[in-house]
Amino acid sequence: MLNSSAVKVSLEEPTSKFLEMMAFLRNFGTDTAHLIHVTSRSSAKHVQQARDRLEELGQAVSELGIAVQTHVHHGPVPSTFVEVAERHEAGYVSVFWVRQPVLRTALLGSVDADILRLSNLPVCIYNARLFKPAVELESVLYATDFKDTDNVIMPYLVDERFKARKLYLLHVGHRAPDPTTENRRKEDALANLQRLARECEHAYDEVEVIETLGRARREIVKQAASLGVDLIVAGKSQQTGAVRQIVGSTADVLPHRAKCSVFIIPGTPRRLPPRGEPSSGGQGP
Repeated sequence: MLNSSAVKVSLEEPTSKFLEMMAFLRNFGTDTAHLIHVTSRSSAKHVQQARDRLEELGQAVSELGIAVQTHVHHGPVPSTFVEVAERHEAGYVSVFWVRQPVLRTALLGSVDADILRLSNLPVCIYNARLFKPAVELESVLYATDFKDTDNVIMPYLVDERFKARKLYLLHVGHRAPDPTTENRRKEDALANLQRLARECEHAYDEVEVIETLGRARREIVKQAASLGVDLIVAGKSQQTGAVRQIVGSTADVLPHRAKCSVFIIPGTPRRLPPRGEPSSGGQGP
């Protein structure tokens, strides 16, 4: 499920931090990586330079015990990258996240945010820490709303190759209008959290449930920081249309706000729109 990852490579990532990301991915049981560089420049010289640099990076990654294939393509970066990742049947996508102001991204967009939006595959957004290497995966926080995404996400959390010692199950609710209804809502939320805890307790040393109130995106980040987790797992809304484009979704905002890595899993697959420009060049099958 997570043994193979398609990794976006801009060739501008600090090598040491990029290798930290690749080491972090081994916590998911990842043993194969497709390093994919997409360029808008089509000159033969630039493509060859990109291939040479990618080969050097691939060699360093292979020394971590990860089998590597390298790919260089030409075209629009987000859609081309997602298409290549799906073509090679990667289990998920990995992005070395470069933080940008949320307002700027909302107005102008960003390559990484577009990949998150377009991908039918789960997306691991690696948050490189400035001082302490983020390599070990000690604890994970899963933010659930008890909808159909639980059925998609739970198999990832209980996968025997997914190495983490502690799991936090978080539900962020909205206060009911009267005390009786609020007590019932809270009881139902805790019952659902305990149900999920029983489903995955065999896969962790510890499972803790947390029920709280507030705005989901704010509380998820707050709880993750307070608990010091290494990874947030959340589902991605498949809502489309003008409203989502304006307000975004929790999955869109988490990478900007969280101080740890984020793993976003689509609730249901979404078809990728046709690309206007085919990719060219390449390495690997």
